[in-house]
Amino acid sequence: MSAFVAGIVSCSGNSDDEIVPEGVLRIFADGQTEIPADGSTEVVFRVMYGSQDVSTSSEMNLIRTFEGDESRLSAGINTFSTTTPGIYTFTARYYDDGAVYTDNEVTVTAVPTGDIQTSEWEQKVLAFQFTSTTCIGCPDLTAALKSIASERPGVLCPVAFHLDYQGADPMTIQQSRQFAAEFIGSSVTLPALFFNMHQPENAMSNIKAVIDAELDRELDSYVPECGVAVASEWNQEDRTASVSVRIKSNSQQKCRVAVFLVEDGIVATQIDDPDYVHDNVVRTVLSEGIYGDYVNGRIALYPGTEYEETYGTVIPDSWNPENMRVVAAVLVPTEDGSSYVADNVNECSLAGGVSDYLTNEN
Repeated sequence: MSAFVAGIVSCSGNSDDEIVPEGVLRIFADGQTEIPADGSTEVVFRVMYGSQDVSTSSEMNLIRTFEGDESRLSAGINTFSTTTPGIYTFTARYYDDGAVYTDNEVTVTAVPTGDIQTSEWEQKVLAFQFTSTTCIGCPDLTAALKSIASERPGVLCPVAFHLDYQGADPMTIQQSRQFAAEFIGSSVTLPALFFNMHQPENAMSNIKAVIDAELDRELDSYVPECGVAVASEWNQEDRTASVSVRIKSNSQQKCRVAVFLVEDGIVATQIDDPDYVHDNVVRTVLSEGIYGDYVNGRIALYPGTEYEETYGTVIPDSWNPENMRVVAAVLVPTEDGSSYVADNVNECSLAGGVSDYLTNEN
């Protein structure tokens, strides 16, 4: 409750009622400043510019500092929740013919909650396949991947990026070109295969024995630290899908999430076969960029907490949602911190599918 007195305002926040002079910007936390790090409990901030409440103004930004890193929240956002325990400091900026910053700060403490996930996550490997309808050797790679899927069910999760190679490919999308530029480079040679988004030195072509050996090396090279759960809701009337991805990490680390929509059973000519069936075709990538979206506001995930991201999209009439799947991968930093690799992956059908966290105890 605010009481206006001769152009000044008295505000209740995380301290005693305080008068804000005109022309001064000040931030308050309405209610508690110690919250569980459960990702849902929120602190609500009130930002006063003299007698004016600018808490949700498009000219106001909260500025959050955590472990020495400062970041500016989106304009008009005046709430905060997190899944990472720790001490957070907040100030605010307001634009009034120039930037005005708060002369005070609010400290929020997020306390640990939940239990550390002690089960070993089931290990699934994300496979990037680069292919084209004009590629002579690509059917052999597809056949090798199908054979491996039969011999080792549930281990590989392939997504196939189609490219215009020695002619046009009807399934090529701009995102395919972007991913190819990152992993193959300008001198495209097909087919190509990458496990868990490792860089080009681990590229493979279409020899099954080589792929099997590389898969064994990949599986032995790490123990997954993260779990992924994915679900999709499909609205047939307006052809919209809502995809939710949840992730947990056994260690405190910054993660990203990458989400792909793939379609099976697409009939398109392959060299001279007009009835060739293409599977795992990447129709679109819902996350941004090559290495997906930061999770938890670029703050490290904490063991025992969960992060959830939701994506919405419209499915064109030319795509068959009954044959489509959502593939979601959680990415973790490489050892040198220069890039990201997939730590684990999960998938479900687009038309109302659900796949919960997979552990070796499931």
